[in-house]
Amino acid sequence: VPQRVTLNGADIVATVSEESRRQFAEVNLTKREVIVIHNAPQKLAEQLPSGVSVRGGAPTNLVYMGSFMPYKNVETLVLAMAYLRGRTLHVLSRITPARRAEYEALATPGTKIVFHNGVTDAEYAALLADDGALVTMSLDEGYGLPVAEALELGVPAVITDMPIFREVAGGGALYVDPQDPQAVADAIIALDDDERRAAVVAAGQAHVARFTWERSAGVLLEAAQRLVART
Repeated sequence: VPQRVTLNGADIVATVSEESRRQFAEVNLTKREVIVIHNAPQKLAEQLPSGVSVRGGAPTNLVYMGSFMPYKNVETLVLAMAYLRGRTLHVLSRITPARRAEYEALATPGTKIVFHNGVTDAEYAALLADDGALVTMSLDEGYGLPVAEALELGVPAVITDMPIFREVAGGGALYVDPQDPQAVADAIIALDDDERRAAVVAAGQAHVARFTWERSAGVLLEAAQRLVART
């Protein structure tokens, strides 16, 4: 009820995805017009250290960027590493010692997981560029900006099969059951094939090119102009 009262008091409601708009309509969250203003990814290529470029080989560096809330389901990534010997899972965000200990206890002995406990944008970009793939098995998301950032850089992703990620990534990712560590590993291994990986990267860059701040600003400006015209 508080959400409906707040949103119905607006002139126009803005959200960041078509999936969010669909969910609003599904539960009749507002009577107002809902517009979609997509987030745009930062251009990680501009953050790369001097002399570093995207290598784009078979993914050996698996990069997770995000929090450690339960819905992020990092556990599946940790378990998947049992099937991915010779590869490294890079966990980038700041993490509490207790949470890190939980993941380390869950990991199969001999698997390689690096807890960076926070990185700069340059370090984030460099890890993705070094034969990297973006991985996330989140069970729920409002958008998924790290996915868009990786695709814009020219890096493939292996992610949860859910509507919001398909909206953000299009053909730039391989989609899997987020509760199946073996399926996660199989998808990552599938990207070892040069032709398939190149096709995924090309599709991802083409798809994510539609998400720009210029385009989003245009949507917002047009909505504001319509409001002014009504008064």
